[in-house]
Amino acid sequence: MKGGTSKWALFAAIFAVMVVADQWSKFLAVDRLTWAFSRVGAVDASAKMKAFYGVKHLEPLARPPHVVWDPMWRMAYAENPGAAWGMLRDLPAGFRHGFFVVMTLGALSFILWYFRKLRQDQRWMQVALAFVFSGAVGNLIDRLARGYVIDFVQWHWWRRPDIYWPIFNVADSLIVVGVAMILLHPNEKQERA
Repeated sequence: MKGGTSKWALFAAIFAVMVVADQWSKFLAVDRLTWAFSRVGAVDASAKMKAFYGVKHLEPLARPPHVVWDPMWRMAYAENPGAAWGMLRDLPAGFRHGFFVVMTLGALSFILWYFRKLRQDQRWMQVALAFVFSGAVGNLIDRLARGYVIDFVQWHWWRRPDIYWPIFNVADSLIVVGVAMILLHPNEKQERA
């Protein structure tokens, strides 16, 4: 290996930072967009963390949405038991949960297999795959802990909250950015002789 950060060190660093960022943002969503912590009497950090992973189905405890930028952006607590845009949310809960866990584990295995084949100089694809992997793990943590994914970012058309993009989270954003990077990746240098 030539000088520089190994691809696995890069992958691990991106993974650690992004999964922590995803879970922290969801923790903040529960803290600021619901009454969950006050309802269970969680005041200090350890009690809040225990409640974050232990208390489920908080939509009835949701506060009114927080407006970030009135024309287009607000934060609102939502629980998504389905896939992107709530797809498959109407399947029976037990089947849906097992299906998403198995599919996610399969996708994570494929990403690791493909990542292993990348050359050290293929940084664009390394970052893209690390983003997708991190986002998938972030949402998998939610599914395993709660049976659904916490979403909270809501964008809508200019001053029209009735016309909106489906609510999402940091993990979803990582997956979308990573897939976009894969689709738009530049031709990387061919293997040197």
